[in-house]
Amino acid sequence: MRNPQPVHAGLMMAVAAVGVVMNGAIALLLHRSGRDVNIRSALLHEIGDTVSTAAVIAGGWAIMATGRYWIDPALSFCIGALILWSGFGIVRETLNILLEGTPQGIKLERVVATICAVDGVNDVHDLHVWSIGSETAALSCHISIADIPPSVSERILREVKERLHEEFHIDHTTIQFENVVCEVAHGCVIPVGGEEGHSH
Repeated sequence: MRNPQPVHAGLMMAVAAVGVVMNGAIALLLHRSGRDVNIRSALLHEIGDTVSTAAVIAGGWAIMATGRYWIDPALSFCIGALILWSGFGIVRETLNILLEGTPQGIKLERVVATICAVDGVNDVHDLHVWSIGSETAALSCHISIADIPPSVSERILREVKERLHEEFHIDHTTIQFENVVCEVAHGCVIPVGGEEGHSH
């Protein structure tokens, strides 16, 4: 910054223009490829390169217009800051996946409410939802139901899985049923006890 070296602004702008076209084309292709974290990382990299090379063109024009060569190293600092800022979100999401954290956008309270809305579900506890990929989540829980025939519990399980898929795009599930104690009173089967539920 104190002793900036002269640069060939015209050549600088020409090379940067080629970079803008190439990086822009690659970014467009990646944008259409999917939302996987690896694809988004590559897309973010290409967008950063495109913006950076566009800034180089602007810097080259400014150098030609003013003759102030300190613009070149100043642009380098700005581009470096842009790369650090843009990569922060990807790093945070990747760490969440590696640590098997709860996926972004999923609230356990909503998951519990969705499961409990299924007819036949009495309680949900020991609920865990974690990331196993940028677009894949897994779930395990215990569900309390009445002492009912397997054919009925199968219907409950199927409906719970359907709702988890529709509401949260969760397809990897491990669900354990727990039957509450029931007795017959006046011809009706009613639950008379069960465990207190809690979720994590």
